[in-house]
Amino acid sequence: MQEFPFNAFPSSLLETIFDIEECTRAPGEMIALTLLSGLSLACQSLINVKITDTMKSPVSLYSFVIADSGERKTAVEKLLLKPFHEHDLRVLLQYEKQKKEHEVQSKIWSKKENALLKCIDKDTMKGLCTDKLSRQLEQLSAEKPVQPKAKRYIYNNVTPEALQFEMYTHSPQTGLITDEGANILSRRTMSDLGFMNSIWDDESFHVNRKTGPSFTIKNGRITLLVMVQKAIFYDFLKRKGEHARGSGLFARCFILYIDAKLSTQGQRFISRLSSPQSGKLENLNRFYQRMNELIEKSASQHGTGNQTCLSFEPSALAAWKEIHDEIESSIGPDREYANMNDFASKLPNNVARLAALLSYYTEGECAIKKEYVENAWLLCEWYMQQAIKVFGAQEGYYEALLLSWLRREYYETEMDHVRFNTIRNAGPNVLRKGKLLERVIERLEKEGAIDIVRSRRKARMVYAGRYFRNNPFTKNAAYKHYWPR
Repeated sequence: MQEFPFNAFPSSLLETIFDIEECTRAPGEMIALTLLSGLSLACQSLINVKITDTMKSPVSLYSFVIADSGERKTAVEKLLLKPFHEHDLRVLLQYEKQKKEHEVQSKIWSKKENALLKCIDKDTMKGLCTDKLSRQLEQLSAEKPVQPKAKRYIYNNVTPEALQFEMYTHSPQTGLITDEGANILSRRTMSDLGFMNSIWDDESFHVNRKTGPSFTIKNGRITLLVMVQKAIFYDFLKRKGEHARGSGLFARCFILYIDAKLSTQGQRFISRLSSPQSGKLENLNRFYQRMNELIEKSASQHGTGNQTCLSFEPSALAAWKEIHDEIESSIGPDREYANMNDFASKLPNNVARLAALLSYYTEGECAIKKEYVENAWLLCEWYMQQAIKVFGAQEGYYEALLLSWLRREYYETEMDHVRFNTIRNAGPNVLRKGKLLERVIERLEKEGAIDIVRSRRKARMVYAGRYFRNNPFTKNAAYKHYWPR
């Protein structure tokens, strides 16, 4: 897999990533995705992105980080999202105070209402005019104490019903963020996939309740960041994976898989660590300052739902359209994004969202330049490769595709073997780059579908194995792609 495109970040954000890396020694790729979630959280209530005259989109990002214990998920999340945690703490303390005041004012108001209603009842019984009392009741109704609201940026252990009610009663823009993904995946939070998809798509979401009044969430925004251990994530895939992918939830997400190559464990020597309080982390502090500016701006227009709509400069729009068409051309059965058309269909939108976030953080309310679109594409393309690594080989798609190609090749050449390099150069397009072909060959050999024999010159030859036509992969629809014809 290609190296992570750190240089796609504006210099101020790149230096922030390096600051966090210096004081945690966590994987830079994980720091980068957490930072992007922070941008999403800060900006989703402030901006939308206008892609074309008929296409407008929120900028909220959904992300999954799959990493084992010890990768310092918690340290990274706490450091990068510190302004939001501090804001939530202040808001909740203030809310508790306001709630107590509201309870007192509500009791006083109820007493006044009851007194007026009794007077109206008495005068009605006596046949007296109640117009004056009715006007007083109308005036009192207009003065009914308003329930205080607490705009929280981060929820991490909540049921879908509770989250929906919080978004309706307090703020429709929030974040579902956890460094312990089991809290979300093991609860029913991720079971209401229609809700999560509707919010990502900028659709109003209506909630019917049996035990209370129904309501509709309008202008809802959620930043999703789930950091989860590998075993828990794959257990979730076994239980809900088919449904989650079929619904399109994962396709909307950036996927990051911290494997042995990306892990920094074994390299994090304490003598090289900086302290967040050392005063040396100037870039991180500037990041905090910018985040707090955006938090304050959001508070000043809380609840209006009037996001500024950023549009592309002409050259940026042309670049986005070119990226869109490049992605579209990669969806074919034996193309780069084979078996990933669900992810690919959401990819252009994520490019637009990410370009808007990078632009707004750096330059504020101005048209999005071409460089932000191109850099967003570099990042999205890398996350797409991560998604392919996690989801692309599910159900043996690539194995079935190669078996189909081999079967046709054996038939047309009338030979009982194919050179490995022939597959690399002329086999299915999707298998020609990177290490995917090696993994597919290894799985097929393990299942007895193929045999690998070395020639006298040590070249690898691929022969049909004992179970070439009868193995778990031949049941996949891709097995018929090249054969029969």
